[in-house]
Amino acid sequence: MSTLPSQVSSGNSQPPPLTFSTSLFRQISPALYLQRHLLHSPPTRPNGRSPFQCRDFTLTTNSLSHAHGSAVVRAGDTAVVCGIRGEILTVAPGDDPSRFESYHSSPTSATHACGSRGAGGASWGGLIVPNVELSTGCSKKYPLGPPGGLAQTLSDQLHELINVTKLVSLDSLRIYDKGSDLDSTMKIKGYWSLYVDVLCISLDGNILDAAWYAIVAALKSSRLPLACWNQTEERIFCDASLNHPISLRQSLPFTTTFALIPLPNPEGCGDEAAVLLNDPDSYEEDEACEILTILSTTDLSTVQGHAPQSPSGRLRTRVEKIEKKGGWKIGISHIESCSHLAASKAAQYIQSLTKEQLAPM
Repeated sequence: MSTLPSQVSSGNSQPPPLTFSTSLFRQISPALYLQRHLLHSPPTRPNGRSPFQCRDFTLTTNSLSHAHGSAVVRAGDTAVVCGIRGEILTVAPGDDPSRFESYHSSPTSATHACGSRGAGGASWGGLIVPNVELSTGCSKKYPLGPPGGLAQTLSDQLHELINVTKLVSLDSLRIYDKGSDLDSTMKIKGYWSLYVDVLCISLDGNILDAAWYAIVAALKSSRLPLACWNQTEERIFCDASLNHPISLRQSLPFTTTFALIPLPNPEGCGDEAAVLLNDPDSYEEDEACEILTILSTTDLSTVQGHAPQSPSGRLRTRVEKIEKKGGWKIGISHIESCSHLAASKAAQYIQSLTKEQLAPM
């Protein structure tokens, strides 16, 4: 009986090479898969972006009808919704109003006495209270249950950013007794306390930048009812037909996050190579050895004098804060190049915000 040629085995034949599909290769060795992309010339990330390219983002304001201000921000597959809700906090007789206006007040017994959200008032020095929630199904990494470490950590980060940047002008939160003849410091009868709720509906990395941009846009679009002290009733009344905006600082701050990805050194000598990725997604964040966040400010008055398409070089931008966590591979040269990218991204944010405000309602 003759045998088929394909069944004839030869002693010199080699086994077929072992190959994997792209999706399987990424699951088996995610770090090597990312490094192979970044070692190309020019380097290209698995999502198709260059190392310094950020994801396209969209902004929509005033989407929530029952909030005093709101914003929806989407950057790639990361999407967050921010709602601003104001509640009146009455200054009791004998209270020092200046204690409400401290961005960096330390907790006291009064904080725990009147600071709970359920009591209907912000704490001493805590007129702006951010809170972050991860919605069910926003990411397969975070199971169902009570708020985890990421949501609590992000809430603390956003609260610190609000304090450090002094984002809101506290004068716009004061409620005066306009009919009083007393000194101006004694006319303050209450405050608007702002509850800033951020809901992440889709999480694919770099939630800090998206959440912060949503907060700035929501505060910028907020309108509070006009409130004043009624001497006859000795209480604060609101006029729903009249409103006033929340005043923000003139130079609006924005965050830009980078992830440092280590690369293998084929020569086996010298320092290990690494590449910085702008606006990392969830996959890139998992493989990063360091995270760099730069807080940049852009002067709003400058951009209002130009068209939204004006180049970022005409805008007044500067770096206010640099935060790094992880190792020590990011050097001065990296920070300098990232600072320019952060300023450019801040310019894009402010142009998008200005364009959204000028759009017809």
